[in-house]
Amino acid sequence: MSAEQAELLEGIKQKIQTLKVRLQEQQEENLRLKQLYDELKKSVQQKQSQINELELKNQKLSLVKGIMADGEETQDARLQINRIVREIDKCIALLNR
Repeated sequence: MSAEQAELLEGIKQKIQTLKVRLQEQQEENLRLKQLYDELKKSVQQKQSQINELELKNQKLSLVKGIMADGEETQDARLQINRIVREIDKCIALLNR
């Protein structure tokens, strides 16, 4: 083997070693990002659950307010109750399928 070939071979070995190091770094970064993604996904699910709970509470409060109010607000409460009854009827119809 000539000196030129030996240098070329040594250069290739160094580049392979550098690539191995970079691959390991990228794998570690990928693992870290996957963990971060999972944490963020859980956080989003929790926030969505909280939003759903708050929306339900808001609907209940609006309904109670409507029931306790007079005049036009009573009409709004009746409309909300009718809407809820229709949703329940739809659910029952789906369950009966």
